[in-house]
Amino acid sequence: MFAAQYNPGNKDLTLKDDYPVPHPGPGQVLVKVAACGVCHSDVAFIDGSVLPYPLVLGHEISGYVVKSGDGVTQSFRADALYAVLAIHPSSQSVNGLPALFDSPGAAYDGGFAEYILVRPDQLVPVPAGVSPELAAVAADAGINAYKFVVHSAQIDGTRKRTVLVIGVGGLGHQAVQIAAHFGATVYACDPKPEARELALKLGAVEAFSPSELEIKVAEGFVVNVAMDFVSRKSTFEAAKAILRHNNLSFPADPRLIVKAGMTSETLEFTTFDTLTYNLTIVTPQYGSRLDLEAILELYAKGAVTPVVSSYPLREVNKVLNDLRNGDVMGRIVVIPGEF
Repeated sequence: MFAAQYNPGNKDLTLKDDYPVPHPGPGQVLVKVAACGVCHSDVAFIDGSVLPYPLVLGHEISGYVVKSGDGVTQSFRADALYAVLAIHPSSQSVNGLPALFDSPGAAYDGGFAEYILVRPDQLVPVPAGVSPELAAVAADAGINAYKFVVHSAQIDGTRKRTVLVIGVGGLGHQAVQIAAHFGATVYACDPKPEARELALKLGAVEAFSPSELEIKVAEGFVVNVAMDFVSRKSTFEAAKAILRHNNLSFPADPRLIVKAGMTSETLEFTTFDTLTYNLTIVTPQYGSRLDLEAILELYAKGAVTPVVSSYPLREVNKVLNDLRNGDVMGRIVVIPGEF
């Protein structure tokens, strides 16, 4: 089969036409990959040589079950599309890495290939009307955007919330839609004019550049929640600044900063920040099966529509370079086999 293999120390994935098709062992199923998202964490794995062993990357996967191993009692229709839950409840530390890495494209071969092995409990049925491309995006960007908004930021329709989404990228542009769907007043901040325009189209009432946001904050602009999908020093300081300006009565609900992005930068805060300004800083991880089911339903209803571009898997190195250079709007998926 065709696959794109990561090798530590190499910036490009190795494209192989003769990568062996895996055989499902006990408790495994063989999935024909329909689409696989390309994530910033894939770039981080490659550029930082995070994984010390070669394997096929790709953890944002949708596909069809073609074969089951011994002991698998579930039956699967050949034409039924599934999204793959990357991190399942029994995930554990592997190869000296945390349980978060017990996932396709990190602990074992992932979706930058024509076939992949997974466990049956990783498969989540995709509702009718949701394409393989959207189903793949749901498996990481979608599930996490949903969890971060609904559970971490507590935007679930039960109370009136104002939220600032910092970084209108693969997760952020979905967070804008999810928050608006649940009745929040949504603002957005991004240095790219096209990202700000997208945020307005997707439900934000205003969208600012970083310099415009600084001026707005100085004028007294406030929100209840700041969701930082960038997580650099500059965006963390902006999130703290916009929440400090809230005029608080006592006692009051905490002002939330949701750290939804991942970088290696050191971010600083003091107990003076958290206690005096009543800040709660939340650093969520991957969502649950219920979260994946929920975001797939929002896709099916048209309440959330991710911006997705598709490329052949053979162009995955170009896609990775586009991500490195910040030349991607929304999310990108790669399609194995014929395109």
